Amino acid sequence: MCYLGVNTACALQSLLKSPGWRPSFRYFHWSLSMLGAFLCVAVMFISAWHFALIAIFIGAAVYKYIEYAGAEKEWGDGLRGLGLSAARFALLNLDNKPQHSRNWRPQLLVLLENTDSPTTHGILSFVSQLKAGKR
Repeated sequence: MCYLGVNTACALQSLLKSPGWRPSFRYFHWSLSMLGAFLCVAVMFISAWHFALIAIFIGAAVYKYIEYAGAEKEWGDGLRGLGLSAARFALLNLDNKPQHSRNWRPQLLVLLENTDSPTTHGILSFVSQLKAGKR
């Protein structure tokens, strides 16, 4: 399981092009890490599939417990990095395709004073209806 975690982390760091990830091994490639992770899982299931399932279940349970308990971490979250990378990829590919009128969405910027007046709430309610309640 440790080897699986290390290989998966190395592959993700390389695929996400994390600025802090600088492998020193000259022949490193992300596909080698993914191959190592796949082989680790394959050997686990070939040797004893029931123990492999138990180990994966225990590892997932420990991960969820740590996530639920809110452990302090200073190194960032790999899944958040994956999401940010996917969002960046999607944003960079927006201009490559022509926009159809059916896909158009209004982009609104509302500048208001930070008060609790009924006018402010009315304007924000109106703008929210224009955006179909989405932020």
